[in-house]
Amino acid sequence: MDNFYSTTIRSLSIQFLETLYILDNSKTIETIQSRIEFLENVTDRLKNLNNNPDYQYSIQLAIDDYSVRYFNRIPDEPDLSRLSSPHSFDLEAYCITSLINGLKRYFEEQLNEIELLKSNSSKEKRISKVLHNILSAKNYLQMKFSESISYTTEIEEIEKMVTKMEKNHETI
Repeated sequence: MDNFYSTTIRSLSIQFLETLYILDNSKTIETIQSRIEFLENVTDRLKNLNNNPDYQYSIQLAIDDYSVRYFNRIPDEPDLSRLSSPHSFDLEAYCITSLINGLKRYFEEQLNEIELLKSNSSKEKRISKVLHNILSAKNYLQMKFSESISYTTEIEEIEKMVTKMEKNHETI
């Protein structure tokens, strides 16, 4: 076993699993966008190393390391499958879903927080900030994934959030 490749595979595998976890749980749009970029890079590197004869062994060591580091984050079967077969991982679909799901988590959290704000000016500022972040995510989706099959459906989801937030703004 080539120690350099094994160490590289292990390191990339842990970064891959950490990034999937962050994408599955984050509500911060900037974090999601930067992690999508990072995931694309890590996935490309894993694809290049996938033919290494020790690839499966090295990722198993990485999974074990990850499980020890993050004992409360057990990788699920889809994540393990993505790691073990990076060539069959539909990265684009995953990234789009991660962006939209993160945006929904953010949106719901902000709706709840807006309800708790006392002054109308605070509510208006927050709504403006939320709309800015939603439109930022929309622009990112357009820039990066406009050729995707699910693009139209996901843009409609974003438009629903914008409409709901604008209606919320009208009631202030």
